[in-house]
Amino acid sequence: MLQYASRIGKRLTAYDPGALRFVRGVHLMLTVLAGATLGNLIADLFPGVSGFKLAVLVAASGAHCLIFTPVATRKQEIRSIVSLGAILTTLFGFGALAGTLAGQSAPSVLQGLWVAVIALGFSLDGLGGIWQRAGRMMSISWLFVIMGSLPESPGLWLPAMAVAGSMTAFVVRIVLWRPSTEATYRRIESANRKAMAAYLERTDQGGISDRQTASEAMKELSGLRGELSTCAQLLGPHASLKGLSPEAATMIELALDVVRDAATNLSAVGRTRLLENPAYRGSLRALQSRLEAGGSLQQPEPETAWAEPDTELAAGDRFQILRIAQAFRRLWLLAGEADLEPLPQVGASAGEQKPWWRQLAWRLALQAGVAAAVGTGIGVALDLSHAYWVTLTVIIVLTNSLGTTLHKTVQRSVGTAVGVLVAMAVDPLLSAFPDIRVMLVVAAIPPVIVFMDRNYAIASGVISFLVVMGLQTLEDLPLVQLWARLYDTLIGAGVGLGVAWLLLPKRSGESIRSLMNGYLTACADVLDGQDGKSDDLHEFARLRAAAVQLVATADAYRAEQAPWSSFSGAGNKLDILVIVLANYVVLYRQARTAVRAEAATNPDAVAGVEVLVDRLDKRVRGALEAVRQGRPQQKSPGLAEDWMEVVSRFSCANAQLMTDWVAMLYHARKFICCLDGLREDRLWSEAFEPQGATVS
Repeated sequence: MLQYASRIGKRLTAYDPGALRFVRGVHLMLTVLAGATLGNLIADLFPGVSGFKLAVLVAASGAHCLIFTPVATRKQEIRSIVSLGAILTTLFGFGALAGTLAGQSAPSVLQGLWVAVIALGFSLDGLGGIWQRAGRMMSISWLFVIMGSLPESPGLWLPAMAVAGSMTAFVVRIVLWRPSTEATYRRIESANRKAMAAYLERTDQGGISDRQTASEAMKELSGLRGELSTCAQLLGPHASLKGLSPEAATMIELALDVVRDAATNLSAVGRTRLLENPAYRGSLRALQSRLEAGGSLQQPEPETAWAEPDTELAAGDRFQILRIAQAFRRLWLLAGEADLEPLPQVGASAGEQKPWWRQLAWRLALQAGVAAAVGTGIGVALDLSHAYWVTLTVIIVLTNSLGTTLHKTVQRSVGTAVGVLVAMAVDPLLSAFPDIRVMLVVAAIPPVIVFMDRNYAIASGVISFLVVMGLQTLEDLPLVQLWARLYDTLIGAGVGLGVAWLLLPKRSGESIRSLMNGYLTACADVLDGQDGKSDDLHEFARLRAAAVQLVATADAYRAEQAPWSSFSGAGNKLDILVIVLANYVVLYRQARTAVRAEAATNPDAVAGVEVLVDRLDKRVRGALEAVRQGRPQQKSPGLAEDWMEVVSRFSCANAQLMTDWVAMLYHARKFICCLDGLREDRLWSEAFEPQGATVS
C-alpha cells in the first residue's frame, strides 16, 4: 500500500514538478472565493443589485483570466493577465451594450450572438499565442454575459465586474506567494545530475549489468528528464538561466547507455585491466564530479590516454574501451552549463509570414459556428434545462484537426461520465452536511489546473464532479436532474465531432506526410552540411523542434487511423524514435568531422580512412534516401567487420582518432536502426510514404 502511494506521489510530481501548477490551482481557488466575496460586498453598497449575480461575474472573470494564463515567469503572467483582462472587459462591455439595446429580447439576442462570438473566438486560433487562448476564453465567458443578463441586462455592471475580476486575479496570482520557477528548475536539475552521476558509478561497479536493471535505471533518468523538460518550458521563451537543457540531458542518457553497453561487453580480462588503470579511475572521478556540479566546477578535461589500443587485449576489448572513452568525452562536454534557449519554431520564415487576416482559422471558425448553432438548436428543441452545457462541450472538444477532436471528445465524455457518477454516489452520503459539500467543491479546483494540460480526461472528471456537487448545494436540484450533465455533454460531444467529421474536415494525413518529408529533408541537410562549417547545437535544436512538431501531429494522425493506439500509448515508443533520430544525425556528423580532421593531420598513420568514411557515409545516406523515396531498405554487409578490422590496422593512431572512429560507426548504426524501427510500424510507414509510392 505504501509503495502504491509512493508511486502515485512520484507520478504527481512528474505531472507538476515543484507544485507550480498546484499553487496556480490554489490561486484559482482563492480568486473564485475572493471574487465571490467582493461581488457580494459591492452589491451591499448598492441596494437593488443582485449580490449573487455580481459574485458570479467577478468570480468568473477572475477565474478565466487565470485559467487561460499558463504557468510562466512573473513578468509573463502579468502581461497575460492584464491582456486577457482587457479583452474580457471589452467583451463584457459589448455584451452590456447589446443586452441594453435588445431590451426584453436580450436573452434571445445574446444567445444568438454567442454563436457569432464562438466563431470569432475560434478564428483567432490561427494567430496562436495569447490570441488563441483569448479566443477560447471569449467563447466560454460569453455564457456569463447571457446568465448575467437574466432577467434583464445589468448594463455597466458587466464590464465593471470584469475589471474587478481581473484585478482580483492579478492580486492573488502576482502578489501572493508563488514557487519560483527558477528555483524549481535548479532543484530538478540537481536531481537529474545526481542520478546521472549515480548511474555512471553503478555502471563502473557492475551494478547495471543485466538488461532489466539497466531498463529500470534508464527509466528513472527519463522520468527526471521529463520533469526537467517541464520546468524548462515553464521558464518561458526568454530564460536568463544557464543550466542543463532537456536536449543535453537526452544526449547524456544516450552516452551513459553507451558506457553501460560497452562495459557489459568487456571480457573479464579487459574489465580488470581497465579498472586497474589509475588514469581511467581519475577520469571517472572527474567526470562524476562534473556531472554533479555542471559548469560550477572549473577544471580541465581529463586525458583519455588510457584508451590507447593495448595490443595485449583482444580486438573486441579494445573496441569497447574506445567506445567508453568516446562516451566520456561526450559526457564531459554535455555536462557543462549552457543557455536555456527554447526550441526554435518550425514554420514559415519571416519573409513568408501572411497578413493577420489570412492567418485567421476560417475553416475552424465555420465549423465552430455551425456546431454551436446546431448545439443551441438541439437544446432549444429538446427544452433542455441546462442547454448551455451542450454548447460548452462543443467549444471544448472542437479543435483544429479531426484526430485531436476525436481524442478530446472521448476524454471529455469518459471524464464527465466518471465525474457525474462519483458525484451522484457521494451526494446522498453528504446530503445532511452541506458545508462539507462546499468544501469538497472548493478543494476540487486546484486539481483541475494540475491535470488540465497533462490529462484532460481526469480534469474533465474533476470539473464534472465540482459542477454537479456545486449545483446540488446552491440550487438543491433533485439528483435525477443531475443526469443532464452527462447526456448534455454527450450531445455536445457528438455535435462537435460530427461537424468536424462532415464539414470541411481537416485530416492529418497530408500534414503528417508534409512534416515527415520536411523532417527527413532536414536530416539530409545536416548530413550534407560541410564538416566543421555548421553550428551543431543549432542544427540539433532545429531537428528537435521539427521532431516535436511531427510527433504532436502524429497524435492526431494516430487518433484518426487507429483511435485505440492514441489512448493505449502504443505509439509512444515510435514517437521517441523520431526524436532520438535527431540526436544520432548530429552525433554522427560530429564524429565524421572529427575523424576527417584527425586523418588529415596524420595521413600516413591512417591511410585508407577516407575510403571507409565515404563508404559508411554512403550507407547512411542511402538508408535515409530509401525511406524518403519509399523504397525497401538497402543492405550493405561488412561495415561492422571493416570497422573492427581498423582497430587492429590503425593501432598506431592516437586515442582521440580511434574514439571518434568508433563513435562514427556506433552513431551510424543507431541512426539506421531508428529508421528501420519506424518503418516497421504501419502508421509511421504510411507517414514516410511519398504520394504515389509503396513502402515494402
